[in-house]
Amino acid sequence: MAVKYREYSNLIFLDDKHRCKVREPNHPVAAVERGKSVIVTKGTTFAVADHDFTKCGFISSVIMQAEIPKSINESFYRGNIYVGLKDPIFELSSAARHAAKLYEIVDRTNKPYLFLYTDSGPDHQVKFIKTQLALISLFLALDLDYLVAVRTPPGHS
Repeated sequence: MAVKYREYSNLIFLDDKHRCKVREPNHPVAAVERGKSVIVTKGTTFAVADHDFTKCGFISSVIMQAEIPKSINESFYRGNIYVGLKDPIFELSSAARHAAKLYEIVDRTNKPYLFLYTDSGPDHQVKFIKTQLALISLFLALDLDYLVAVRTPPGHS
């Protein structure tokens, strides 16, 4: 349907990617299992923090506004990419946060159809009322005529 009505449609792929650990100054971090051997310079003490207990980090949130092809046989992986960095403690991923970011991107296009593909995370679970409310709010705020929200199977985002 997005291909058939491409001039009226936005096709969006949305996913939060890997959580990245950030070390503190002069305090290295390593992902080494306890009890395993590590190669270091002779006479050097291997003193690092455990990677599971870092104080800082960030999560990259990626949105792709696809350039809808003229044919279903062409690639859908072209378009504009938006990457945001979020603090995992103070900026939790939520359906409302994603809807607000999508509003900024989709509002500029003034197209009445929105096709949204997301991963299977809890912030995209369409069975949850908070996700449904965020999508309804987005539908109303953008004055859309048609909204499709598809959640892909785990590991296929």
